[in-house]
Amino acid sequence: MLETRKKIAEYIGFPLQDKIKGTSIIKTLSFLKESQYWDDDRINKYQLKKLKSLIDYSKNNVPYYEELFNKIRLSSSDIKTLSDIYKIPILTKEILREQGNNLVSREFSKFKIKIGKTGGTTGVPVRVYKDSHNRTFTWASYYRWYEWMGINYFDSVVSLWGAKTVLSTSLDKQMFSKLKQIIQNEIVLNTFEMSNENMLIYVNKIKKSEAVLLRGYLSAIIQFAQFVEQKDYNFNSIKAISTTTESLLPHNREYITKIFGVPVFDQYGCGEVSAISYECSAHNGLHVNQEHVICEILDNSDMPIYNSSGRVVATDLDNFIMPFIRFENGDMATLSDQKCSCGINQPLMKSIEGRSIDTVVLKNGNKVHGVFFTDILYELNIFTSEFQRFQIYQDTPGEIEFRIESTGKINHDIKEKIQKAFAKFLNKVIVLEMNILPVSKSGKFSYILSDLL
Repeated sequence: MLETRKKIAEYIGFPLQDKIKGTSIIKTLSFLKESQYWDDDRINKYQLKKLKSLIDYSKNNVPYYEELFNKIRLSSSDIKTLSDIYKIPILTKEILREQGNNLVSREFSKFKIKIGKTGGTTGVPVRVYKDSHNRTFTWASYYRWYEWMGINYFDSVVSLWGAKTVLSTSLDKQMFSKLKQIIQNEIVLNTFEMSNENMLIYVNKIKKSEAVLLRGYLSAIIQFAQFVEQKDYNFNSIKAISTTTESLLPHNREYITKIFGVPVFDQYGCGEVSAISYECSAHNGLHVNQEHVICEILDNSDMPIYNSSGRVVATDLDNFIMPFIRFENGDMATLSDQKCSCGINQPLMKSIEGRSIDTVVLKNGNKVHGVFFTDILYELNIFTSEFQRFQIYQDTPGEIEFRIESTGKINHDIKEKIQKAFAKFLNKVIVLEMNILPVSKSGKFSYILSDLL
């Protein structure tokens, strides 16, 4: 039965998706399996060619870029090397909101598109259009990542996602989605209904499916892991776990690995540009998806930097209906100048600190990310299976509300340790215990919530 499901997915499910959606994912996957080993000169020439093509198209068909490139008198001939990309002004989220449809191609009707939206965490959500070419490279690189995890794209997968409600999804769409899951060898489990009763059902479904990959929101994976630990369940078929949406912190990785006994793999992307980087089996960082994106890490002077944290500026080389050229997505990350031991010749993201607005202001005025607090907790050695997640709320500089998600009563000594350690850097620390930490409407969890102006 398992082999039958895999063959249906490989020879019917995924080829049928390419035909219906107008993509060429499986063919591109074969290409990407070769290109990941190209030398720097070859991949740079490939990126440059795609960038020039994107500039030419955008200048002739996208109102925003037509006006911009004419104003600064820029054409693709001015981009002689990848380092010339700095000649193109950065596209900010503010510009994205202001320009709206001016960033969409006039040849809109010629594309097979999918409509998404930005997260809206820093303002009103904006519609994002993606063409079949973009989706081809996004999904092909995603399935290449499967191979880095030691599995195939047609293997059995279980996903812990936030499913839509019946009221927001028509019956025919529900049926189509269910059929797609069947022929692509996937089971989707609703993270919005993770009661103990439902999680027991999830356990049985995973065992019956003989899934090799468990993927989903980090918060959902942690919640499920805690249930599995309490009941002492084992999953012999699972080979890897992948998390998304939320920052995978070191103690999260250690806990999930301990419970399931398999490696955890991280990924990074954003709604506008999609697949930016993926973690390989060497776990030295995340490989930048160079065939799809040019990823720059810039300092405050807009200069490229390595081995230290900077602003993420990404160019989607494959979206022509709504080009994102040098888009600053609001995240902070570190790009390494070292190669990975796995042999894949793609740059490594060594750390991803999250959004630049996801910071806490200390009493001396310095701004820090959530990793600052994780490091302190690590030094105190107080992470336990009962204390997997925290959330910091700030509305006054130098003061925080430190929220702990706990399945049981947190020891009073632990609370005192936290308050004493954080008091060195903050004027006021309130420690709260919560059964479940709040998430956004999309199901996304943030370690930092700030109402500072």
